Amino acid sequence: MTPTALDQLIRPLRIEKAFECIAAQKYEDAEKELSQGLEEALQKKDPVMQVLFYSALGVLYKLKKDPKTSWRFYEKAEKILPDHPALKLISVRLLIEVFGQYDTAIQKIKKILKNIGEDPPLRHQAHSILGLAYLKKSDKKKALEFLNEAMSNNFKGLITARNIDLKLLEALMKKNVGKEDCKTYLEKALVFAQHNRESREAHLFSELLKHFPS
Repeated sequence: MTPTALDQLIRPLRIEKAFECIAAQKYEDAEKELSQGLEEALQKKDPVMQVLFYSALGVLYKLKKDPKTSWRFYEKAEKILPDHPALKLISVRLLIEVFGQYDTAIQKIKKILKNIGEDPPLRHQAHSILGLAYLKKSDKKKALEFLNEAMSNNFKGLITARNIDLKLLEALMKKNVGKEDCKTYLEKALVFAQHNRESREAHLFSELLKHFPS
């Protein structure tokens, strides 16, 4: 799938390598990559990278079944940039996908939406993540409601088709929920990509549309 704006933000090379190690259950190697990346971020006094490495370490320790250490890393991350909306969304996504704390995630996203104003890319991401949280809670109606919010105004305001979030769409398709809404989402995404002359994304959306009957 095409990476979203958030995915692009959280994928420096060391984190890429670390998650490859995590996938192979080589947790010690993953920790070495993340610790080195964090040290580099601290030396460069780069708060964004510090937050990302602290968050990644939080994921790692969750998988190592050490929730106390995991939350300690998340707390450090939030203290560095407490008002950064994109990083808040990353934190919320991790609450959903890693920690399974759906109600907490929903409350946090609603607060974020109140504070980000009319920022189309961030609102798009927030609505997509909110829909995913509701789907995880088996609230299909709410999940589809926020899928439609995510594609409101035909994705107007997004800079590129690469920013179109597909995680909620994928989750709905896997559960065979909201076929017509999912199809509409992809059709609008395809038009947006074609208008922006983004052939790679247009091809991706076209291929995904093949999963739906004409």
